[in-house]
Amino acid sequence: MRRFARGLWAVLIVAIVGASAAHAEDARRNAGSVVPNDPPPISEIKDRHWFGSYGRIGFFSDPDGSRAAQRQIVAFGPRLIEDNYLELDFGYVAYKGPEAQVRAIITMAFFDQLFHYDGRADARIGLRQAYVEAQKLWGTGFFGWAGSRWVRGNDIYLLNFWPMDDLNVVGVGAGWRGPNTDIMLTFALNRLEDGRQVQRVPVPANTTGAETVELLNRQKRIVALMAEQRYGGAEGALGMKLRLYSELHHLPTGERFYSDSFTESEPLPDDLGWLVGAQLGLWNLGGGHLNVWLRYAGGLTVYDELGTPYGLNRDRRAVDAREFRLAVAGNVELERVSIQYGGYARVFHDSDVNEEDFDDRQEYAFAVRPQLKFGIFTPGVEASVQLSRPNGLNPRTNQQQVAQVTQLAVIPALSFGDSPGSYTRPQIRFIYAVSLLNQAAMDYYAQDDPRADQDLVHFLGVNAEWWFGRGGSY
Repeated sequence: MRRFARGLWAVLIVAIVGASAAHAEDARRNAGSVVPNDPPPISEIKDRHWFGSYGRIGFFSDPDGSRAAQRQIVAFGPRLIEDNYLELDFGYVAYKGPEAQVRAIITMAFFDQLFHYDGRADARIGLRQAYVEAQKLWGTGFFGWAGSRWVRGNDIYLLNFWPMDDLNVVGVGAGWRGPNTDIMLTFALNRLEDGRQVQRVPVPANTTGAETVELLNRQKRIVALMAEQRYGGAEGALGMKLRLYSELHHLPTGERFYSDSFTESEPLPDDLGWLVGAQLGLWNLGGGHLNVWLRYAGGLTVYDELGTPYGLNRDRRAVDAREFRLAVAGNVELERVSIQYGGYARVFHDSDVNEEDFDDRQEYAFAVRPQLKFGIFTPGVEASVQLSRPNGLNPRTNQQQVAQVTQLAVIPALSFGDSPGSYTRPQIRFIYAVSLLNQAAMDYYAQDDPRADQDLVHFLGVNAEWWFGRGGSY
């Protein structure tokens, strides 16, 4: 197996060296180098109705015939082996006039539960977006929107996450879109069913029986501000952008009643969160693009806005938590080779007072995927590494060690497009991957978990991925 691993690394090195000797294609001819965005501008929608989709469907197995699963020890691991997922976008251009251009967007999401796989005639469905947006108000660059949507920038494709701005919100927003300048202010609310923001309990009714009432009802307020300035990029010339981003979260005070009492309660303190971030982006760079992000967050924003904070301080607040991120992603499109890459470094400290804490950690992840281009046949290889260094002892082993997972893969694929490249879809790919775990990585699993004894994991599978009907940008 070590020979196999060395062989894959050799293929990777040869592919990169060969790519460096090739000639770059004109970015205007390479549709595959454009990162899909959503939704497309109203000016690109010819009819009133618009439909788009993102999806990935596949299956994986290990040598024993079991369903294979990703070995992940960091917050954002490689996306090569993922659960099935589907998004359906429905749009309607309701009005085009001198006062505004108006559309409605609805995005339905279907999560990993397939009838033909598990035999259950049900599905896990989420309403990811439902909002109305008015653009070019009174012939200017002003716009506004209201509803439920994601507010996000560019992602790291190989790790499938947005390293700086990635909000899922219900709220309103307004701003300005110009030829080279974008500004948006977002105000939103959420109320998670996690016991800290809402509490429902049965109480005696006025007549007979019981009725359910809300004894705790507090909404978290979120404010986000984004500004982006672009330079160049026309007619295939090098383009550059600077994007600045910030968030402020506030959770008001509340009162939660004990489960066995309607008279005794505990106060819940207010909580705060903030973050600042910056992104430098380049496009038409070797036929591809490069993005670099810096982000520093404190308090509630360290955690996902739809997640529950943990590791609270003595006042039961997350306000003292801190996180720093440095991330990079991009691609290069050459005549016969495309190369995708992406990775990040993250330092995380929760809000508790423990300086030696297994929850606090430094972690790193990086992935690179060279891909050859022989018409629609686009075979590739991928190498990735995950590193996690906790700031305390593993409670299972009473040791502090650096966990590492190295994954190597071969990916024969078919990419269907006029000019295949890194982002040409749809794509059908065969995947054989092997993950190598050190002892510290295996110790992340419970002692009786079968994964705790597996230092070498094989994956074999087929995956289809597509996106269409969405805009493209860097």
